[in-house]
Formats: sequence, structure tokens, C-alpha cells
Amino acid sequence: MKEFIEAWKELEVKEAKRGFKAHLAAYVIINSFLAFINLWATPGTTWFVWPLAGWGIGVAFHAYFTRSSEVASSIETKALQIEMYARKMKEVRSA
Repeated sequence: MKEFIEAWKELEVKEAKRGFKAHLAAYVIINSFLAFINLWATPGTTWFVWPLAGWGIGVAFHAYFTRSSEVASSIETKALQIEMYARKMKEVRSA
């Protein structure tokens, strides 16, 4: 059972990091494009910093929750919930 949970953690961490990299790439590409449009079309007004900052907050939270310790904690919680549910179902069946 422990081997299964460890493999599950590793898989979830890899998926979380892959998702974060995709989010970060989209952030950089789109905000670069917005900066280009802003500086090309209206060089006197700088507005691209607002979506940059707003989306940056979302990227920061995504980075925090992608940390291995956060993902592992989530997996351990889910594993305990599944184990408790399985025990409850076993009790119901035996009664």
C-alpha cells in the first residue's frame, strides 16, 4: 500500500509541475504580446502591467500549490479518506 501511495505522490507531483510550466509559459507569451500591443498602439499609456500583475498573483498561487510538500500532503489526506471510507464500507457489509 505504501508503494502505491508513493507512486501516486510522484505522479501527481510530475503532473502538477507540468501544469505549472504550461501556465507559466502562457503567462509569459500572452503578457509579452500584451506589452507589445500596449507599447506599439498606445505608447503614452501603460496598461499592460495590470493584467501582468493580476495574472501574476494566480501564477504565484499555482507555484505555491505545485510544491512537492503541498501535493504530497493532499495525496496523504485523500489516501486517509479512502482508507476510512473502505473501513466504513467493510463494517457495513459485515453488519
